[in-house]
Amino acid sequence: MLTFVGSINFAAAVLLALTPAWFARRYLHLPWLNPFTIAMAISLPVQLMKVFAGPLLLIEGGLFDPSYQFALLMGNLLVVAQTLGMVFFFKFFKLTRIERRVPFKSGVLSRSQLRTTARLLLLVFVLSFYLLASAELGLVKWVLNPREGYQFYRTGQGHWYAIATSALSASYLLYFLGNPRAGPILIRSGLFLALGYLLGSKFILLSFFAAALTFLWFIEWPHLKSLLLFGAPLVFGLAIWNLYLAVGEGFEFMTVVEYFDYYKNAADYYQAYLSGQIDLYYGQLTLSSFWAYVPRALWPDKPVVYGIIQISEIFYPGAAELTSTPTFGGGVEQFADFGVPGLLFFGFFGSQAVLPALLAYLVFMRPGVRLDSVTLSTVAIMLIQFAPGFGLYFPGLLYVALLAVTLLFAYRPRRSVSRSTRRSMSRSPARRDLPMPRLGAR
Repeated sequence: MLTFVGSINFAAAVLLALTPAWFARRYLHLPWLNPFTIAMAISLPVQLMKVFAGPLLLIEGGLFDPSYQFALLMGNLLVVAQTLGMVFFFKFFKLTRIERRVPFKSGVLSRSQLRTTARLLLLVFVLSFYLLASAELGLVKWVLNPREGYQFYRTGQGHWYAIATSALSASYLLYFLGNPRAGPILIRSGLFLALGYLLGSKFILLSFFAAALTFLWFIEWPHLKSLLLFGAPLVFGLAIWNLYLAVGEGFEFMTVVEYFDYYKNAADYYQAYLSGQIDLYYGQLTLSSFWAYVPRALWPDKPVVYGIIQISEIFYPGAAELTSTPTFGGGVEQFADFGVPGLLFFGFFGSQAVLPALLAYLVFMRPGVRLDSVTLSTVAIMLIQFAPGFGLYFPGLLYVALLAVTLLFAYRPRRSVSRSTRRSMSRSPARRDLPMPRLGAR
């Protein structure tokens, strides 16, 4: 019986992993190759490692362990709730014509403005990365082993890491908006992947690669499928090399598998919960998670253990103080406060449902992304949706503040031109900008 139920659970997990492709085809009417399926294709191997390979080798009972099966069921329920929420809010935004309330729709930014802002943000990345790396480990040692720096030397310097990640992401996007052509995109993608590698996170590497493919999709580059096919293994190899740097001579197959312990951790939690060893938190996790808004540099006595870290502290005591925060899959964060009702509520009304629905509507339906007429509204929408890692470590209101500051960087009102200057310009040969792709709603 357990085998039968487990098989249904597995099949559901695989099918639910394909929901981005279904949503893009059903509601956005996009071709099969689109930003949703690009992101899905890149993340799918990692997701399969998390959901199947990790539990198979790390859990004593294997894939049919009851606690793991319960974790997988909760994970499936969470995806169902998020998908239903996304469809509901997409229809709601369409019905209410939410695009009419989007600010900053007037005032086209020039390509030179966009590229200048990109350079400025790249400088912000360089400065913040230097301050981060030189604080403890040292710049040279961090560059030689970014993974070590990422894992062990961000304590007290996390604000510099967060700024570096967001500035690099925003710079990459603005360079694309400032010159949306295949050659510059490919060249800069190699540069930004190299800079992203210095941040020590495999997520950043994969996100930058997905962003590169997405940018090329927007300009309808004909060789996109080939780049996805041959480029993905190279980026995954770079991510594995990044992991090798962290473990050195102890690098083995199981070392890689142990990295995907998300559902193993979830199975441990649900086993403890179902056996009565752990009670629900009844909102304590959600309330304490607001500590994430407070930078430790401003509040040195900020607690180390808060939010979901309270659960990881049970199974990995003291790990948080060492900047190690194991991740729990299977919807543990949404479940731990109020059980299944909480999981369904936070899934349906959470940011993973509402925000993707809003951005999908604005990017692909109305008003649609227009690369020939980039406004602050376009920049804001593209930053939120396609800038890899932008605001990753800025929760809630801090994210809004980061977005506002970035838009201020991009917005510089054009100076008024005197009548004599305009007259002289009218007598000079017209300077035409190169044509840019026109991409309205698809």
